[in-house]
Amino acid sequence: MCGITGVFNYNSDRPIDPESLNRMCASIAHRGPDDQGMFFDNDARIGLGHRRLSIIDLATGAQPMSSADKNIWIVFNGEIYNFPELKKELIAGGFRFKTTSDTEVIIYLYQAYREKALERLNGIFALAIYDKKERSLLLARDKFGVKPLYYHDDGQRISFGSEIKTILQDKTFTRNIDLQALDNYLTFRYSPSPQTLIQGINKLPPGHCLKIMPGREPWQSRFDNKAPKTDRTIKESDAIARYQELLENAVKRQMISDVPVGLFLSGGVDSAVLGTLMQKNHDGKLKTFSIGFRGKGDHNELDDARKTARWIGSEHHEMLLEKKEYLDFFARSFYYVEEPVAETTIPALYYVSKLAARDLKVVLAGQGADEPMAGYPRYFGISLILKYPRLWKNGLVKSLIANLPRNERAKRTAYAGGFDQELDRFLAVHTIFTPEQKIFLVREPPAAVRADSARTLMADLYGRTSSLSDPLSKLLYIDARMNLSDDLLLFNDKMAMANSLEMRVPYLDLELMDFLESLPVNLKLRGRTGKYIHKKAAGKWLPGEIINRKKRGFATPMDQWLQSGLSDTAKRLFALPDSACRQYFNLDYINGLIDSHIKRRHNYQRHIFMLLSFEIWHKTFFENKEVDIGAN
Repeated sequence: MCGITGVFNYNSDRPIDPESLNRMCASIAHRGPDDQGMFFDNDARIGLGHRRLSIIDLATGAQPMSSADKNIWIVFNGEIYNFPELKKELIAGGFRFKTTSDTEVIIYLYQAYREKALERLNGIFALAIYDKKERSLLLARDKFGVKPLYYHDDGQRISFGSEIKTILQDKTFTRNIDLQALDNYLTFRYSPSPQTLIQGINKLPPGHCLKIMPGREPWQSRFDNKAPKTDRTIKESDAIARYQELLENAVKRQMISDVPVGLFLSGGVDSAVLGTLMQKNHDGKLKTFSIGFRGKGDHNELDDARKTARWIGSEHHEMLLEKKEYLDFFARSFYYVEEPVAETTIPALYYVSKLAARDLKVVLAGQGADEPMAGYPRYFGISLILKYPRLWKNGLVKSLIANLPRNERAKRTAYAGGFDQELDRFLAVHTIFTPEQKIFLVREPPAAVRADSARTLMADLYGRTSSLSDPLSKLLYIDARMNLSDDLLLFNDKMAMANSLEMRVPYLDLELMDFLESLPVNLKLRGRTGKYIHKKAAGKWLPGEIINRKKRGFATPMDQWLQSGLSDTAKRLFALPDSACRQYFNLDYINGLIDSHIKRRHNYQRHIFMLLSFEIWHKTFFENKEVDIGAN
């Protein structure tokens, strides 16, 4: 796992500045503290940079790496789990290898299949391939967007990198807020690809590549073209057996490493399954890592994690996170996350990554199990909407739900149930600030901001679900490529790599995901039981006590904190003369949300935390200011 960056003056005679590329590499040194490499082709006016975290082929895997004829050059961040099989195929085809790395496999796979090589890669990656003969640059991001890849194209020059910081090393770049992206951020609490909140900087969408050549407009295409289709004939027993086989294979594949591999362990079933399977493929005791907050409740899974660790037989490490530690890093976290992703778990993930990085370079984690197998409560809410479509439009029911104190989940279900079209319901399920709320929140909505932009972003994925047999399966497909990629996986990558730690996600193995997305929905959600097939399959590896524990997620006490001193801090920051929220939003409306939350009339935790995240992010990236929010 590494960091990549580069510059291509594809329509300009401007030479590449080695010092500028060196600064770009240095800005992501935390992603690869073991080595730095750069490549220049002054005739083509291209430069590639790489920071290395050595995990596979420690001796000969340095980058940038080239083909034997020096025609193909690559910088690559990620891991290709099926590279041994691909390498055998390439050797049989006459290719010869000098290293044992997966990077060299990508080079020759590209020589053999060009862009179609990307379809063959089972792994996580962001990469750039320079073809010297063709004078072209190819950027690509893995199918589920586990690894981020940003770029800026001004029509003359394209710069790219694993993080936004690489692009911002260009001192001529002017930072402005993308107002359309800001509107979508208020809807989702993150910025869906290809948008970021910085105008002119884009994220390459998951499963896409971007090709750049002199004299042509860069063109983007999707290489993830496999449309899912529901298999209505599969028997439950066969599905469970096949799932067990595929998950065991995925874990075994993702433990390939020349350095030890550990596990982030929560109190839930997902990481418990991984730990059990990892221990079977591990010499000695597996190392596991957990984090929690003081007190009892959904924000502390340490007791459950300890019990699971004893079952696995792991060498367990844990950390108790104090409020001051959490808030101190929350104020600093946006330097690493780089986008105002409004997720309260980000500081906790940073600290557990820091804990693991003392001993390891690689961990596995349970992210990616909930989206394809209906693990979140919102999926049960959608099932209720589908089962009782008229109920949510009944005036009495709507009034009763609207007056429920603090029951955000019921209110969001009722809001989504008010729409007739599937796509509008899906969008409503994910909506934080509704269009009606935005009327009061946003000071002066610019005419150029399209109200249907969020719907359009989701519609692109929705259009690929026509072969799925039911609405819930369609939503699961969308969530695995939108909410998962640009929210959860994005900050997971950033927090782990801030500590020079690689995080792998076996539940997103391509063979496993292809199978899961072909299953009928009753094998994912059965009544109120989400991840049905996962829990049935887990009986092979775990006792019922672990399988049937209440799902908690990776919760924090943020709701409590926003009912006390942290709400005063938020009001103080918003009220500053130079605050971003003062510039873009109605402070009276925001203060009303905070007061209503404090008095427990409504649960506006997500809304307030989103605005607070935006404010601190803006101060970090636009004002270059540190924020002290204290431990109120």
